[in-house]
Amino acid sequence: MRQSHFHDIYEIYYLVSGERNYLIGDRTYRISTGDLVFISPYELHRATNTSVPYNDSIVINFSKTFLGDDRVWIEDELSPFASGRHVLSLPLPVRTRVEEIFRTMELEYRERNIAFEGVIRAALAELLIVGIRHNRAASDKTNEYDDPHHQKISEIVRFINDNYGQPITLDALSARFYISPYHLSRLFKKMTGFTYVEYVATVRIYAAQKLLRETKWKVQRIMEHVGFQNLAHFGKVFKKTSGCTPLQYRKGSGV
Repeated sequence: MRQSHFHDIYEIYYLVSGERNYLIGDRTYRISTGDLVFISPYELHRATNTSVPYNDSIVINFSKTFLGDDRVWIEDELSPFASGRHVLSLPLPVRTRVEEIFRTMELEYRERNIAFEGVIRAALAELLIVGIRHNRAASDKTNEYDDPHHQKISEIVRFINDNYGQPITLDALSARFYISPYHLSRLFKKMTGFTYVEYVATVRIYAAQKLLRETKWKVQRIMEHVGFQNLAHFGKVFKKTSGCTPLQYRKGSGV
């Protein structure tokens, strides 16, 4: 299993050119040139290639503290992540400005002149303001599906996210969503980047991590709650996904 993609920092993804499938939270998107993507901390996401052979993207990650604890408008600046709109399709003039902002950040980071972090922080604030101002004005892909396959797989993803604590078999999903096991497996991998088995395990580990961070439940109880049946198997999958054991993860989170 490849390393799962969720983390405790914010992420902004910008597609300079090309096209990609993107799983974010409980649905999939097809993103294209000029799309700006906002991903919150601990939100499961993964981008995969489409039939378009080439793509170029920019990714930045930052913590809330990087913006500065003394900023009066910090919650407003972070509002693009809380709006429910993961993907904004920007008009060409706005894309041009966004790419200038990214170039400024890259140059400052590479050259590291005096006060470069302040310049990067200011550029990031401007980028977030672009997100705020165009959150409503830009084309919103949150509630639209340009491909019925994206809608079908998003429905399956949502079902798994809501029912990960219960047994979930490929045959049961196939019957529930009126799609053959073969086509379900094929489409799921194509749209999300995960196999069905990988995704179910990843969602369960994500839920286990949250419980390890936020509760004092015993590992056995957490294992059962998130849908694993065997403690040794749970420990093996957890370590493969998280890079540490459940107890090490809990210790690192300060619980």
